[in-house]
Amino acid sequence: METLSALHEANAKEMVEKNGISVPKSYSDLDKEYYALRKNIALTDYSHYTKIKLEGDEAFDLLDFAVAGDVAEIRDEQSLYTVMLDDNGDIITDLYVMNDDDTYILLAEHVDDATMMSLLEERKGDFEDVEITSLTESHAIVAIEGPYAWELATEVYGMDVIGIPFLGFIALEDETYLLRAGKHGEYGFKVVIPQDQAADLWATFEEKGTRYELVKAGVGVQAITRIENPYFMPEGVGKLSRNPRELQLQWMVRYDKEEFVGRDALLEKRDEELQNKVVGFVVEKDGEDNSIAAGDKVVCGGEEIGEVATVGFSPSMKKMIAQVFLNADYAYAGVTDYAIKAADGSEKAGSTTATPFFVNHSMLINPNEHSFVNPDKFRNMIEQLEAKKAEA
Repeated sequence: METLSALHEANAKEMVEKNGISVPKSYSDLDKEYYALRKNIALTDYSHYTKIKLEGDEAFDLLDFAVAGDVAEIRDEQSLYTVMLDDNGDIITDLYVMNDDDTYILLAEHVDDATMMSLLEERKGDFEDVEITSLTESHAIVAIEGPYAWELATEVYGMDVIGIPFLGFIALEDETYLLRAGKHGEYGFKVVIPQDQAADLWATFEEKGTRYELVKAGVGVQAITRIENPYFMPEGVGKLSRNPRELQLQWMVRYDKEEFVGRDALLEKRDEELQNKVVGFVVEKDGEDNSIAAGDKVVCGGEEIGEVATVGFSPSMKKMIAQVFLNADYAYAGVTDYAIKAADGSEKAGSTTATPFFVNHSMLINPNEHSFVNPDKFRNMIEQLEAKKAEA
């Protein structure tokens, strides 16, 4: 039986190693993959995620101490998107915590398996009744993402998919989990599945996804989609700060929990005056501009007020967009007097903005009504409104 990794090696355009695991960086043209994700469905391999299972009477206690979110809030077949902090209150990684009848599955993108296992062992302390098992090698993650991912997921897994709330999941047979979650702002379903079943699932999605104009995609497209819909990115803003307040990620932390790693340091930071903050920035001029790069300074009236954390060209907006790390006195949305000073000395005028940068296409989809393949239904609210205007 062909493995998922062998399938990629034979068919992907380019591979990349993440957390010691090889996954596709690209399958085809970047624009093709991008528009599939934003308008139809992209099929992606996320097997580089570290996957850990925790069982035992004290699994909850260990997790509630190890992560900054409130594990008590998640019920069976729900998950929590939160962060793990170090003793200084800085983010080590973001992660999903899934509760399967008091067995917990952790999915972490930005630390490898050995690091996560070590972090959990360090935090284990007196919590003796916990069994920590790595699923990283035994399981893959096959993901479908895009406005019509819900429709393909229902074909494969049944109509119960429509009822899965954001961050909810269904526990299937053979330690397989269908999780509704994503970091692009579109509908997303991650299937955590044993390696020996992953290639077949990939083929099933590819075959059934043809009529949805599904495109196989690599993780390279995330370089822009995760600027458009910002999440914690250690290779971007994480290079400038790991402080949840500066990164505007306070919502991932429960400050009122009695105890968790990094809590005391984080409370001290909360009492201090905020020095810097991340905001969005849109370059005024249309088109791609490769002269702008991370590390460029942001200026106001000739004064340096911050720097570019990460930047890229948004095909949806037809503009260069960035996350900028600004002096807190200047870090407000809707300001039009700033510019990015490129390495060649030119200044690119633009404005700060709240994020995400635009309304995602999935926000226009009603999975109980809008269908990509049914000619009798409108595919989204835009088509519906256009039809009503035409009738008027």
